Amino acid sequence: MAAARPLPLSLLLIAALATAISSSATTAPAAAASFFPKEALPTKPGYLPIPSANANFFMLGPYVVANTSAGAALEPNPYAWNRRFGVIFLDSPLGTGYSAAPSPSDIPTTQPVVAADVIAALRAFLSAQPPAFRARPLFLTGESYSGKTLPAVGALILATNPALPERERINLRGVAIGDGLVHPVPQVTTHAATAYYMGLVNARQRRGVEALQAEAVRLTRAQRWREASDARDRVRAALGAGAGGAPWQLFNPAVNDALHDDEMKSAKPDVEALLRAAPATRALLYEGNRDLHDGVVTAEAWLPELEWDGLPAFLNASLAVWRTNDGDLAGYVQKHGALVHVAVFGAGHLVAAAQPRSAQEMIEDWVFDKGLFGGGAPA
Repeated sequence: MAAARPLPLSLLLIAALATAISSSATTAPAAAASFFPKEALPTKPGYLPIPSANANFFMLGPYVVANTSAGAALEPNPYAWNRRFGVIFLDSPLGTGYSAAPSPSDIPTTQPVVAADVIAALRAFLSAQPPAFRARPLFLTGESYSGKTLPAVGALILATNPALPERERINLRGVAIGDGLVHPVPQVTTHAATAYYMGLVNARQRRGVEALQAEAVRLTRAQRWREASDARDRVRAALGAGAGGAPWQLFNPAVNDALHDDEMKSAKPDVEALLRAAPATRALLYEGNRDLHDGVVTAEAWLPELEWDGLPAFLNASLAVWRTNDGDLAGYVQKHGALVHVAVFGAGHLVAAAQPRSAQEMIEDWVFDKGLFGGGAPA
């Protein structure tokens, strides 16, 4: 009898620029054991809840934080991503969450350094597991600024694997990016038009934002990276996405400042490296159709610039209507070869928070290469 095919190791969730957490890592295991249900504790099948608070407890983990009459409480999450495979949450880059940086000078400033740190953490985790565990398929996923980090990590894995003994190679099978900042120049040029056609700005305001966008593009092409990032921030501020508002912040300001020069640099070459690999590394891009920041329109702006021999067939592929298992409209899917692009209906920047059922069905079908999300590179 043939041996059963192992389940995927699963998803390495990278919460880029997440909230800094001050709890002591040395006391975390004991505190976790006394506070969390046993289902939320580390298990050998692969789920390791290293607390990336935003993703784990509000979107993807086995339990979510809910407000009750008695205060905050943990409730089972019916849309958890560890239902059919193990999940690892990793706070990245260094300086976010429990990935504490000894000092601000230790926070990485470029994606190659971030990628090397992620791979070092992943290798350390895998080295502590049985050999069969390392052989399981691995999928990387993250959102927003992870659109730059994940391609860098994936490309570095592909570049370094051939020089390693087979037992030490990372079995990367796919990269999934949600509402990602990947190729900033074409993405930043979409905001004014998108806001205008959504009825959020008038014609005069659109012209003003377009001028700011053009300045961000000009500075990027001149490789004046910090000034270009500042210019992009002015575009966002002009659309009402600037500083202020609620006091809680998703970003660690020190990490944000360290990576400020990196903001307008492109990760497109790393995406191309994934798609050109032999065999190709599967890539899933998904965005909420209500995300003005890094949504569907911004992805449609940069995808035609991919230098990949499958691009013409991808661009000519029809949009398929995607419905959940219950028959509700979930979005639209376009795919060819190893590349799948998904517009998620009714979601903003955080797809799994806005449409958890759709997100769960999408990621499970994509990992197992089935349905609308299948048909890519062999898994």
